[in-house]
Amino acid sequence: MEEKQKEDFTTMNKLLILILSLAIFASCQKNNINNDPIADVPVNITINMALPSYSHLLNEGTFVYESGGVKGVVVVHYQNDEFYAFDRACSFQPSTSCAKIEVDSAFMVFRCGSTQTSGFEKCCDSKFFMNGQVLNGPATFGLKQYQVIKNGTELSIKN
Repeated sequence: MEEKQKEDFTTMNKLLILILSLAIFASCQKNNINNDPIADVPVNITINMALPSYSHLLNEGTFVYESGGVKGVVVVHYQNDEFYAFDRACSFQPSTSCAKIEVDSAFMVFRCGSTQTSGFEKCCDSKFFMNGQVLNGPATFGLKQYQVIKNGTELSIKN
C-alpha cells in the first residue's frame, strides 16, 4: 500500500512539474509579444503657438506635422483644448516604407498612405480616430502616442 502511494505521489509530482513548465513557457512567450509595434525613439519637441507658423493650432480641429519620432510626429488640437501627438508610423507593418499616416481633413481621421500629385495613395486600409485608436484595420494597435504638456501657448511633446 505504501509503495502505491509513493508511486501516485511521484506521478503527481511529474504531472505538476509538467504543468508548471508549460505555464512558465507560455507566459514567457506572451511577454515576448510586442504590444507596441512602433520602435521607441527619443522625442522632445517644443511648439510655440504664439509664432505665426503655429498660430493655427490655437483652433480646434487643426494639426501640424513635425520631424522626429520614427516617421515624423503629428500634433493635433482635438477638442475641448485637448492636444494629441502621435508618431506618423502606421501601426500595421510600420517598417514598410509607405506605412506613414496623414490626416484626412475631410473626415478628421488618420489614414495610412500619402498624398501624391495623382491623389491619395493608400498603403493599407487602416484608419484611426483623431485620438489614435483604430477606426478600421488591418491595424489592430492604436498609434504610438507621445505626451503633450501645454503651458500657455507652448506645447512640449515628449516620451
